Amino acid sequence: MPVFCCLLGSSVEVADLSLMPGSIVATSLASAFGVGCLGLAASAQAVRSAGQRERPLPSDVAIILGAYTDGFRPSPPLKSRLRAGLNLYRNGFIRHLIVSGGKGDDEDITESMSMKRFLILNGIPGAAIHEERHSKDTRENLINSQKVMEAMGFQTAVIVTSDYHLPRALSVASRLGIDASGYASISRRSEFRFAVREVFATIVYRAAGYSGATKGG
Repeated sequence: MPVFCCLLGSSVEVADLSLMPGSIVATSLASAFGVGCLGLAASAQAVRSAGQRERPLPSDVAIILGAYTDGFRPSPPLKSRLRAGLNLYRNGFIRHLIVSGGKGDDEDITESMSMKRFLILNGIPGAAIHEERHSKDTRENLINSQKVMEAMGFQTAVIVTSDYHLPRALSVASRLGIDASGYASISRRSEFRFAVREVFATIVYRAAGYSGATKGG
């Protein structure tokens, strides 16, 4: 019985288990699993590095993509994204911000509400912050934020999100026709599982035709 090692959409026939003793089968499977995990980890790190290489351009608005919030307490990834947005504003790259994120099943308020409050508490005028309260995923974040841009007359944007998420977000934005550069918040070591998940999310988006080739990755 042939066994195939599958990694990121490719498959390679590695052995016929029916011809191998049990101990060798176990060792071979363990080795294949280890190689697969190493490949997946390398892919996840490559996605992070691609996001970190992006550089923002002076633009009309920053679009900060949401993440989990516990009430008005942003999760560490979301707080990092918000601080990146603050950095852009304070350094004159943008004068307006769109905070994009709806209410998840495990959340009490919309992510955008939590994000706006955080920014106001850190000195951003409320009039400079525009909420997008309905999106549930990356594609909806950008479709709905594009509508806000059109309503406000904004032509250019900086997309702000975690480093592992930024390449796919920029790819979706490009497909939608948004004139955007990117600015990554640097993820922590504890977030590496999200980078691994992003590898699979990118595959799904490509298969669905949402993102095309991922920019920078």
